[in-house]
Amino acid sequence: ICECCLSAEGLFRCSTCSGEHAWCQACVLKTHKSLPFHKLQHWNGKCFQDSPLSQLGYIWHMGHGGKPCPWSQVSQDWVDVEENVNELEEDAGVETIRGTALTTTPLTIIHSTGVFTHNVLWCHCPGSNNQQHLQLLKAQLFPASTCHPWTAFTFDVLDHFLIDTLECKTSAMSFFQKLRRLTSNAFPDSIPDRYRELMRASRQWRDLMNRKRFGFGHDTMVTPGAGDLALFCVACPQPGINMPLCWRDQYASWLVMQRYVVDGNFTAQHMKMKQPHLDIRLSDGLGYMVTEADYQAHLLSAVESKERSSYSNHRAVNAANTNQSNLRATGVAATACARHGCFVPHAVVDFQKGE
Repeated sequence: ICECCLSAEGLFRCSTCSGEHAWCQACVLKTHKSLPFHKLQHWNGKCFQDSPLSQLGYIWHMGHGGKPCPWSQVSQDWVDVEENVNELEEDAGVETIRGTALTTTPLTIIHSTGVFTHNVLWCHCPGSNNQQHLQLLKAQLFPASTCHPWTAFTFDVLDHFLIDTLECKTSAMSFFQKLRRLTSNAFPDSIPDRYRELMRASRQWRDLMNRKRFGFGHDTMVTPGAGDLALFCVACPQPGINMPLCWRDQYASWLVMQRYVVDGNFTAQHMKMKQPHLDIRLSDGLGYMVTEADYQAHLLSAVESKERSSYSNHRAVNAANTNQSNLRATGVAATACARHGCFVPHAVVDFQKGE
Protein backbone atom coordinates (compact mmCIF):
# COMPACT_ATOMS: atom_id res chain seq x y z
CA ILE A 1 0.00 0.00 0.00
CA CYS A 2 1.25 3.50 -0.85
CA GLU A 3 2.51 5.23 2.26
CA CYS A 4 1.19 8.62 1.11
CA CYS A 5 -2.34 8.09 -0.20
CA LEU A 6 -2.90 4.81 1.69
CA SER A 7 -5.20 3.61 -1.08
CA ALA A 8 -3.26 2.63 -4.20
CA GLU A 9 -0.80 -0.21 -4.44
CA GLY A 10 2.79 0.82 -3.64
CA LEU A 11 4.81 -0.59 -6.51
CA PHE A 12 7.57 2.02 -6.59
CA ARG A 13 10.59 2.52 -4.41
CA CYS A 14 13.65 4.81 -4.51
CA SER A 15 17.16 3.43 -4.19
CA THR A 16 18.54 6.91 -3.47
CA CYS A 17 16.23 7.87 -0.60
CA SER A 18 17.17 6.59 2.84
CA GLY A 19 14.87 4.08 4.50
CA GLU A 20 12.21 1.78 3.10
CA HIS A 21 9.39 3.41 1.15
CA ALA A 22 6.55 2.33 -1.11
CA TRP A 23 4.61 4.70 -3.37
CA CYS A 24 2.12 4.58 -6.16
CA GLN A 25 2.96 6.30 -9.44
CA ALA A 26 1.15 9.55 -8.61
CA CYS A 27 2.68 9.84 -5.15
CA VAL A 28 6.21 8.97 -6.24
CA LEU A 29 6.08 11.81 -8.78
CA LYS A 30 4.79 14.17 -6.12
CA THR A 31 7.45 13.26 -3.56
CA HIS A 32 10.25 13.50 -6.13
CA LYS A 33 9.16 16.78 -7.64
CA SER A 34 12.37 18.46 -6.46
CA LEU A 35 14.54 15.32 -6.62
CA PRO A 36 15.09 14.76 -10.35
CA PHE A 37 18.29 12.76 -9.90
CA HIS A 38 16.91 10.01 -7.68
CA LYS A 39 16.79 6.51 -9.10
CA LEU A 40 13.39 4.81 -8.93
CA GLN A 41 12.53 1.16 -9.25
CA HIS A 42 9.21 -0.50 -10.15
CA TRP A 43 7.96 -3.93 -9.06
CA ASN A 44 6.98 -5.88 -12.18
CA GLY A 45 5.64 -8.91 -10.34
CA LYS A 46 8.94 -10.76 -10.20
CA CYS A 47 11.61 -8.22 -9.29
CA PHE A 48 12.35 -4.52 -9.09
CA GLN A 49 13.48 -2.93 -12.34
CA ASP A 50 14.75 0.56 -13.02
CA SER A 51 12.05 3.06 -13.89
CA PRO A 52 13.31 6.59 -14.73
CA LEU A 53 11.22 9.58 -13.74
CA SER A 54 10.90 10.64 -17.37
CA GLN A 55 9.07 7.40 -18.21
CA LEU A 56 6.60 7.98 -15.37
CA GLY A 57 5.45 11.34 -16.75
CA TYR A 58 7.80 13.64 -14.85
CA ILE A 59 8.20 17.08 -16.47
CA TRP A 60 10.90 19.51 -15.34
CA HIS A 61 9.47 23.02 -15.50
CA MET A 62 12.10 25.71 -15.97
CA GLY A 63 11.71 28.82 -13.84
CA HIS A 64 9.09 29.65 -11.20
CA GLY A 65 10.66 27.36 -8.62
CA GLY A 66 9.82 24.18 -10.50
CA LYS A 67 6.15 25.11 -10.90
CA PRO A 68 4.48 25.35 -14.32
CA CYS A 69 4.93 28.64 -16.11
CA PRO A 70 1.69 30.64 -15.94
CA TRP A 71 2.15 31.73 -19.55
CA SER A 72 2.31 28.16 -20.79
CA GLN A 73 -0.87 27.30 -18.82
CA VAL A 74 0.12 23.64 -18.57
CA SER A 75 -1.78 23.26 -15.32
CA GLN A 76 -5.16 23.74 -17.07
CA ASP A 77 -7.12 21.18 -19.02
CA TRP A 78 -5.60 20.48 -22.42
CA VAL A 79 -7.51 19.85 -25.60
CA ASP A 80 -6.41 17.87 -28.64
CA VAL A 81 -5.35 19.80 -31.73
CA GLU A 82 -4.81 17.75 -34.87
CA GLU A 83 -3.28 20.43 -37.06
CA ASN A 84 0.53 20.56 -37.30
CA VAL A 85 0.88 17.75 -34.77
CA ASN A 86 2.35 15.41 -37.39
CA GLU A 87 5.21 17.84 -37.92
CA LEU A 88 6.38 17.31 -34.35
CA GLU A 89 8.67 14.49 -33.31
CA GLU A 90 6.86 11.29 -32.47
CA ASP A 91 8.75 10.78 -29.20
CA ALA A 92 8.33 14.38 -28.02
CA GLY A 93 5.66 15.10 -25.47
CA VAL A 94 2.93 17.33 -26.88
CA GLU A 95 0.64 19.44 -24.73
CA THR A 96 -1.89 21.71 -26.42
CA ILE A 97 -4.34 24.35 -25.24
CA ARG A 98 -6.38 26.91 -27.14
CA GLY A 99 -4.94 25.75 -30.45
CA THR A 100 -1.28 26.14 -29.38
CA ALA A 101 1.03 23.13 -29.24
CA LEU A 102 3.74 23.03 -26.57
CA THR A 103 6.43 20.38 -26.74
CA THR A 104 8.76 19.15 -24.02
CA THR A 105 12.44 18.90 -24.87
CA PRO A 106 14.21 15.63 -23.99
CA LEU A 107 17.31 16.94 -22.23
CA THR A 108 20.28 14.73 -21.33
CA ILE A 109 21.56 15.82 -17.92
CA ILE A 110 24.82 14.56 -16.47
CA HIS A 111 24.94 14.46 -12.66
CA SER A 112 27.54 13.10 -10.26
CA THR A 113 25.39 9.98 -9.76
CA GLY A 114 24.82 9.17 -13.43
CA VAL A 115 23.36 10.24 -16.75
CA PHE A 116 19.67 11.18 -16.78
CA THR A 117 17.14 12.13 -19.45
CA HIS A 118 14.33 14.50 -18.47
CA ASN A 119 11.47 16.09 -20.36
CA VAL A 120 11.96 19.84 -19.95
CA LEU A 121 9.26 22.45 -20.48
CA TRP A 122 10.74 25.91 -20.95
CA CYS A 123 9.48 29.13 -19.45
CA HIS A 124 7.35 31.14 -21.89
CA CYS A 125 7.17 34.41 -20.00
CA PRO A 126 7.58 37.59 -22.08
CA GLY A 127 11.24 38.23 -22.81
CA SER A 128 12.32 34.62 -22.29
CA ASN A 129 12.57 33.76 -25.99
CA ASN A 130 15.92 32.27 -27.09
CA GLN A 131 17.15 32.25 -23.49
CA GLN A 132 17.00 28.55 -22.78
CA HIS A 133 20.65 28.48 -21.70
CA LEU A 134 19.93 31.16 -19.08
CA GLN A 135 16.99 29.15 -17.74
CA LEU A 136 19.30 26.16 -17.35
CA LEU A 137 21.91 28.22 -15.52
CA LYS A 138 19.28 29.45 -13.06
CA ALA A 139 18.44 25.80 -12.39
CA GLN A 140 22.16 25.14 -11.69
CA LEU A 141 22.57 23.32 -14.99
CA PHE A 142 25.46 24.22 -17.29
CA PRO A 143 24.38 23.88 -20.94
CA ALA A 144 26.71 22.21 -23.42
CA SER A 145 25.66 24.80 -26.01
CA THR A 146 23.93 28.17 -25.90
CA CYS A 147 21.68 27.64 -28.93
CA HIS A 148 19.00 24.97 -28.52
CA PRO A 149 20.75 22.97 -25.77
CA TRP A 150 20.13 19.22 -25.68
CA THR A 151 22.76 18.38 -23.04
CA ALA A 152 23.50 19.96 -19.68
CA PHE A 153 25.82 19.31 -16.74
CA THR A 154 24.97 19.99 -13.13
CA PHE A 155 27.23 22.35 -11.23
CA ASP A 156 27.91 19.50 -8.83
CA VAL A 157 29.30 17.12 -11.45
CA LEU A 158 31.58 19.81 -12.90
CA ASP A 159 33.04 20.53 -9.46
CA HIS A 160 33.31 16.78 -8.86
CA PHE A 161 35.23 16.34 -12.13
CA LEU A 162 37.71 19.10 -11.28
CA ILE A 163 38.42 17.58 -7.85
CA ASP A 164 38.85 14.12 -9.39
CA THR A 165 41.25 15.53 -11.95
CA LEU A 166 43.29 17.34 -9.29
CA GLU A 167 43.46 14.69 -6.59
CA CYS A 168 42.95 11.37 -8.40
CA LYS A 169 44.48 12.35 -11.78
CA THR A 170 41.34 11.04 -13.47
CA SER A 171 41.05 11.63 -17.19
CA ALA A 172 37.83 12.94 -18.71
CA MET A 173 37.25 9.64 -20.53
CA SER A 174 37.61 7.57 -17.35
CA PHE A 175 35.41 9.97 -15.40
CA PHE A 176 32.57 9.80 -17.90
CA GLN A 177 32.89 6.04 -18.21
CA LYS A 178 32.41 5.89 -14.45
CA LEU A 179 29.19 7.89 -14.77
CA ARG A 180 27.95 5.52 -17.48
CA ARG A 181 28.70 2.57 -15.20
CA LEU A 182 26.82 4.22 -12.35
CA THR A 183 23.82 4.65 -14.66
CA SER A 184 23.85 1.14 -16.13
CA ASN A 185 26.57 -1.18 -14.94
CA ALA A 186 25.43 -4.03 -17.18
CA PHE A 187 24.99 -2.02 -20.38
CA PRO A 188 27.14 1.14 -20.20
CA ASP A 189 27.20 1.43 -24.00
CA SER A 190 23.44 2.09 -23.96
CA ILE A 191 24.05 5.39 -22.13
CA PRO A 192 24.53 8.48 -24.34
CA ASP A 193 28.19 9.41 -24.84
CA ARG A 194 28.83 13.00 -23.82
CA TYR A 195 32.63 12.84 -23.51
CA ARG A 196 33.28 15.69 -25.95
CA GLU A 197 30.66 17.85 -24.30
CA LEU A 198 32.28 17.20 -20.91
CA MET A 199 35.68 18.31 -22.20
CA ARG A 200 34.27 21.57 -23.54
CA ALA A 201 31.94 22.36 -20.65
CA SER A 202 34.55 21.62 -17.98
CA ARG A 203 37.01 24.07 -19.57
CA GLN A 204 34.38 26.78 -19.76
CA TRP A 205 33.28 26.11 -16.19
CA ARG A 206 36.83 26.28 -14.86
CA ASP A 207 37.49 29.56 -16.69
CA LEU A 208 34.23 31.13 -15.49
CA MET A 209 34.86 30.13 -11.87
CA ASN A 210 38.40 31.47 -12.08
CA ARG A 211 37.21 34.83 -13.38
CA LYS A 212 34.54 34.98 -10.69
CA ARG A 213 37.01 34.30 -7.87
CA PHE A 214 39.31 37.08 -9.08
CA GLY A 215 36.51 39.65 -9.28
CA PHE A 216 35.79 39.59 -13.03
CA GLY A 217 32.63 37.50 -12.96
CA HIS A 218 29.99 40.20 -12.51
CA ASP A 219 31.61 43.38 -13.82
CA THR A 220 31.66 42.78 -17.56
CA MET A 221 33.05 46.25 -18.28
CA VAL A 222 36.42 45.38 -16.69
CA THR A 223 38.57 42.78 -18.44
CA PRO A 224 41.48 41.01 -16.74
CA GLY A 225 45.02 41.90 -17.74
CA ALA A 226 48.23 39.90 -17.90
CA GLY A 227 48.49 37.66 -14.84
CA ASP A 228 45.30 38.97 -13.22
CA LEU A 229 43.81 35.47 -12.94
CA ALA A 230 46.68 34.08 -10.86
CA LEU A 231 47.75 34.42 -7.24
CA PHE A 232 51.21 35.53 -6.15
CA CYS A 233 52.88 34.54 -2.90
CA VAL A 234 50.92 36.09 -0.01
CA ALA A 235 53.97 36.01 2.29
CA CYS A 236 56.38 37.87 0.03
CA PRO A 237 56.49 41.67 0.53
CA GLN A 238 54.05 43.45 -1.77
CA PRO A 239 53.51 47.22 -1.35
CA GLY A 240 49.85 48.06 -0.93
CA ILE A 241 48.88 44.48 -0.09
CA ASN A 242 50.78 43.25 2.95
CA MET A 243 52.97 46.30 3.56
CA PRO A 244 52.41 50.08 3.35
CA LEU A 245 53.04 51.99 0.16
CA CYS A 246 55.56 54.19 1.98
CA TRP A 247 57.65 51.20 2.99
CA ARG A 248 60.92 52.90 2.09
CA ASP A 249 60.52 55.15 5.13
CA GLN A 250 60.06 52.21 7.51
CA TYR A 251 62.12 49.28 6.18
CA ALA A 252 65.54 48.78 4.72
CA SER A 253 65.55 47.78 1.06
CA TRP A 254 67.51 44.58 1.68
CA LEU A 255 64.96 43.46 4.27
CA VAL A 256 61.97 43.51 1.91
CA MET A 257 63.77 42.53 -1.26
CA GLN A 258 61.96 40.00 -3.43
CA ARG A 259 64.13 37.06 -4.49
CA TYR A 260 63.29 34.82 -7.43
CA VAL A 261 64.49 31.49 -8.77
CA VAL A 262 64.01 29.96 -12.22
CA ASP A 263 63.64 26.23 -12.76
CA GLY A 264 62.39 23.95 -15.50
CA ASN A 265 60.64 20.63 -15.97
CA PHE A 266 61.89 18.79 -19.03
CA THR A 267 59.47 15.89 -18.76
CA ALA A 268 56.34 18.02 -19.34
CA GLN A 269 56.31 17.49 -23.09
CA HIS A 270 53.48 18.43 -25.41
CA MET A 271 53.12 16.83 -28.82
CA LYS A 272 51.99 18.76 -31.85
CA MET A 273 48.26 18.72 -32.48
CA LYS A 274 46.76 17.54 -35.75
CA GLN A 275 44.32 20.46 -35.69
CA PRO A 276 45.92 23.22 -33.60
CA HIS A 277 43.24 25.72 -34.62
CA LEU A 278 40.79 23.79 -32.42
CA ASP A 279 42.83 24.56 -29.31
CA ILE A 280 40.98 27.70 -28.21
CA ARG A 281 42.66 29.66 -25.42
CA LEU A 282 40.16 31.01 -22.92
CA SER A 283 42.66 32.90 -20.74
CA ASP A 284 45.73 33.52 -22.88
CA GLY A 285 48.30 35.27 -20.71
CA LEU A 286 45.83 35.96 -17.92
CA GLY A 287 47.21 33.32 -15.55
CA TYR A 288 50.68 31.97 -14.94
CA MET A 289 51.54 31.31 -18.59
CA VAL A 290 52.80 34.17 -20.72
CA THR A 291 50.85 35.49 -23.70
CA GLU A 292 51.40 33.11 -26.59
CA ALA A 293 51.67 35.71 -29.38
CA ASP A 294 54.21 37.85 -27.51
CA TYR A 295 56.26 34.78 -26.59
CA GLN A 296 56.36 33.50 -30.17
CA ALA A 297 57.41 36.97 -31.38
CA HIS A 298 60.23 36.93 -28.83
CA LEU A 299 61.44 33.53 -30.04
CA LEU A 300 61.58 34.77 -33.64
CA SER A 301 63.72 37.76 -32.66
CA ALA A 302 65.92 35.95 -30.14
CA VAL A 303 69.45 35.00 -31.15
CA GLU A 304 70.13 31.30 -30.74
CA SER A 305 73.45 30.24 -29.28
CA LYS A 306 74.37 26.58 -29.70
CA GLU A 307 76.59 25.11 -27.05
CA ARG A 308 78.41 21.81 -27.43
CA SER A 309 80.30 19.92 -24.80
CA SER A 310 83.23 17.61 -25.45
CA TYR A 311 82.58 15.69 -22.24
CA SER A 312 80.33 12.65 -22.35
CA ASN A 313 78.80 13.39 -18.96
CA HIS A 314 77.38 16.70 -20.22
CA ARG A 315 74.61 15.02 -22.15
CA ALA A 316 72.10 17.65 -20.97
CA VAL A 317 73.95 20.31 -22.97
CA ASN A 318 74.17 18.12 -26.06
CA ALA A 319 70.49 17.15 -25.83
CA ALA A 320 69.48 20.80 -26.16
CA ASN A 321 70.33 20.73 -29.87
CA THR A 322 68.55 17.49 -30.75
CA ASN A 323 65.78 17.67 -33.32
CA GLN A 324 62.37 16.99 -31.77
CA SER A 325 60.05 18.02 -34.56
CA ASN A 326 57.11 16.00 -33.21
CA LEU A 327 56.95 18.05 -30.00
CA ARG A 328 55.26 21.40 -29.66
CA ALA A 329 56.93 21.96 -26.28
CA THR A 330 59.81 20.03 -24.76
CA GLY A 331 59.29 21.27 -21.20
CA VAL A 332 58.16 24.09 -18.95
CA ALA A 333 60.15 26.84 -17.22
CA ALA A 334 58.75 28.85 -14.34
CA THR A 335 59.80 31.74 -12.13
CA ALA A 336 59.03 31.41 -8.43
CA CYS A 337 59.80 33.28 -5.23
CA ALA A 338 62.98 31.93 -3.62
CA ARG A 339 61.60 31.92 -0.08
CA HIS A 340 58.34 30.04 -0.49
CA GLY A 341 58.39 28.51 -3.98
CA CYS A 342 55.19 30.18 -5.23
CA PHE A 343 54.94 30.74 -8.97
CA VAL A 344 55.03 34.29 -10.31
CA PRO A 345 51.99 35.24 -12.45
CA HIS A 346 52.64 35.63 -16.17
CA ALA A 347 56.12 34.13 -15.87
CA VAL A 348 55.78 30.51 -17.05
CA VAL A 349 56.93 29.57 -20.58
CA ASP A 350 57.24 26.48 -22.76
CA PHE A 351 60.63 25.17 -23.82
CA GLN A 352 61.14 24.79 -27.53
CA LYS A 353 64.24 22.60 -27.33
CA GLY A 354 65.69 19.97 -25.06
CA GLU A 355 67.35 20.43 -21.72
